[in-house]
Amino acid sequence: MKRVLLAVALVLSMGVGIALAGGAAPAAEREVAKPGVVVADVLEVKALLEAIDYKKRTVTLKGAQGRTITLKADKAVKNFEQLKKSEPVLVEFVESAAISIRKANARPGAAEVRLVSVAPKGANRAVLLAETFQLTAIVEAIDYKGRLLTVKEPNRSIRIIPVDKSIKQLESIKKGEEVVLRVTEPIAIKIEKRK
Repeated sequence: MKRVLLAVALVLSMGVGIALAGGAAPAAEREVAKPGVVVADVLEVKALLEAIDYKKRTVTLKGAQGRTITLKADKAVKNFEQLKKSEPVLVEFVESAAISIRKANARPGAAEVRLVSVAPKGANRAVLLAETFQLTAIVEAIDYKGRLLTVKEPNRSIRIIPVDKSIKQLESIKKGEEVVLRVTEPIAIKIEKRK
């Protein structure tokens, strides 16, 4: 599934929830900690290339509303060395994916790993390996039916996270609670110069 993002707004770094840790039985934690594949949407963004790090293979994009996002470019991105700062580009990337969500006062679970496999939803493409980072945030809103979690980060940024159906305890999370998420980095799979 592809979504076109013309105005890169609040949804730059969304994620898909895969496991809810904290309070789970040890057997459940072992089950969640097993290696698996996180499936995430592929997003398409029109933006300016604000910065590029050829050695680390990262690009920072600036969207129409001035918001930025930094992506790690997968090895499948061709001609990466030919990209130049300030160029308009069209980028396809696998969005951030949350692999664990827990209440801030709950103990960390075994599901909180550093590396995970991510597969683009609906794409006939190999699995990508992604680094994860920890994010502590306050729950601003929850759409239980649509399975969307909106959180405010310490820097006051808003992040909207689609929550995977595998998370059964979503109803235990309430507005105003502090949560800890383990989130994958977004990965660029295609970068083209715009004309």
